[in-house]
Amino acid sequence: MADNKNDVKEIDLLELFQLIGKGIKNGFLAIIRAILFLIVFGIKKWYWMVAFVILGAALGLLRYSQTQRYYSSNLIAQPNGISAIEMVEYINDLTKFTKNKNAIALANSLELTDSTASKIKSIEAFYYIDINRDGKGDYVDLDNSYNPKDTNQVVANNRIYLLVEVFDNHAFSDVKNGLLKYINKNPYLVQMNSIRKQQLSELIESTEREISKLDSLQNVDYFTNNNRLNASNDSRLMFLSEKDKQLYYRDKMTLMRQKQSYNRELETATEPITVIKDFTQLSMEENPKGDYIVKYGFWFVLIGYLILLVLSQRSYITELLSTNNEK
Repeated sequence: MADNKNDVKEIDLLELFQLIGKGIKNGFLAIIRAILFLIVFGIKKWYWMVAFVILGAALGLLRYSQTQRYYSSNLIAQPNGISAIEMVEYINDLTKFTKNKNAIALANSLELTDSTASKIKSIEAFYYIDINRDGKGDYVDLDNSYNPKDTNQVVANNRIYLLVEVFDNHAFSDVKNGLLKYINKNPYLVQMNSIRKQQLSELIESTEREISKLDSLQNVDYFTNNNRLNASNDSRLMFLSEKDKQLYYRDKMTLMRQKQSYNRELETATEPITVIKDFTQLSMEENPKGDYIVKYGFWFVLIGYLILLVLSQRSYITELLSTNNEK
């Protein structure tokens, strides 16, 4: 009896798998037939498809003529005296004006004329994200996905990324000058930069004193070791003397490199913000004619195709709806 029950279960499972296999096969064949039907239907109605493309392209050209051209470019800068987070937050106060289309407030902030400010579509600053914690930005957080709670990512404090969109390709220089004025007239930013430069000057003076002390100590050791060598003529003392010279030289070079780094920063980064890469004046259109033609042409073809498909199957759809209503 037990063997017969096992045989029945095995047969039932086999039939179940066969039914599943047939269902998958039939579903796949149905999808293939549906795709072939849609392709053949589109080919038969090709003249309608061409008409919809022409209509969509014409509407795209009309829409293009009604919209204002705009251009985008980016600027990379180094904040001095404050963190990149603080600088980005301060610059993005201007974003509120562009989103609300408040050209007057934007003109006052950037010290521009109202006509020039009205040419600015958007201004937004972004962080550079440092993944491997080497102090250098690995990518720009353009989608604002940075999460302070994520310990795997930190903001690179030595760079920020500014993205600007304007309606006049020649307005980028005015925007840059306005941004620099906007930053330089903030008392907090100016004071923090002044403190930074003062600290750098102090570091340079301290490094110079250390180098002077090292030179004096090296001279004392030089004369001391020479007197010992002349008195003893010991080769071991000569070896130790050469070793001391190498140590002095290495320490002095380390201090000299530090001093050069401080000097370079003090001379090149004089303002609260330093432009690393300027805006590109001849930027490409962000909304060119071709985009409108392709977009409107595609949607008109798709919508027109669906309308033709529904009209061709209207009797079947009406019958199906009436059957459902009777039930």
